[in-house]
Amino acid sequence: MLAADVGGTYARLGLVNLADVGFRVGFHRRYECAAFPSLAAVLRQFRREAADAGEVDVPATCVVAIAGVLQGDALLNGNLAWPVSLVATQREAGIDDLHLINDFEALAWALPHLPPAQFQRLGDADGLPLPVLLLGPGTGLGAALLLAQDGRLVVQPSEAGQAALAAGTPLELDIVRLLQAQSGHVASERVLSGPGLVTLYRSLCALRDVPPRWHAPAALVAAADGGQDPLAAEAVALLCGWLGSFAGDLALVFRARSVCLAGGLTGHLLQHLRQGAFMRRFLDKGVLSDTLRRVPVNALEHGDLGLVGAAAWLAAQPRG
Repeated sequence: MLAADVGGTYARLGLVNLADVGFRVGFHRRYECAAFPSLAAVLRQFRREAADAGEVDVPATCVVAIAGVLQGDALLNGNLAWPVSLVATQREAGIDDLHLINDFEALAWALPHLPPAQFQRLGDADGLPLPVLLLGPGTGLGAALLLAQDGRLVVQPSEAGQAALAAGTPLELDIVRLLQAQSGHVASERVLSGPGLVTLYRSLCALRDVPPRWHAPAALVAAADGGQDPLAAEAVALLCGWLGSFAGDLALVFRARSVCLAGGLTGHLLQHLRQGAFMRRFLDKGVLSDTLRRVPVNALEHGDLGLVGAAAWLAAQPRG
């Protein structure tokens, strides 16, 4: 099959043999979404490159793990480089059998197929008991739940990133007030994402009456890592703590027995997530703090997870 993982910034595509244990990804490529006029153009480019590389039988079945919600024929998402129509994409890409699924739904399907070494433990507890809450910051903020139902694995996708952002400290409340004054509803991904890190930093600059020096997530993280800007370091620490609080809230809402962090930003922030603010806020839930202390929390590098998950989703669909 042809698997694709399409976010707001990058599209990863690869060929996957469904007979392989663990759904090993073969020929693969990564593209910048903004360099293409449509999803169909990305799919066509990959199929051309695969054919040029000697992949004679480029499959006509494709599963695209993509940020957003499919409503009828249209994908609802504000972070993509272009609008997406299922029918138009299938026609323009020349694909016989095309499926669009939520990107974090695919990531959750990948979890049972990953080696233990791929999980980076953040808390004291260990393991991956079900239900597993998967969430993570990237261009947006995704979340999904992997659970057992009637003796089989199922995934419940969500749009938790669009839920209202809850402040847990006086500083966070000041930031929420500032963002509400700018745009009304403040979704959680407005702060807990790559662009959200920049929003946090600019908010701190506004509150401290300091001109901003950094305008991209990578530059901000580099400045924090290099000790170049105390406000950059404060913004990174603030995001990690706020993300921990959000993760703890969702773990309680879903009664998750384990939590995994993925998303494009997670790998870049791993050393900061280990520094304590994330887990401290994750556990700061009053009478249920001891319950959450027993919940394993792991981080995952994004990599090919979406491609593996797209293949796992297809393999789990009933035949006939």
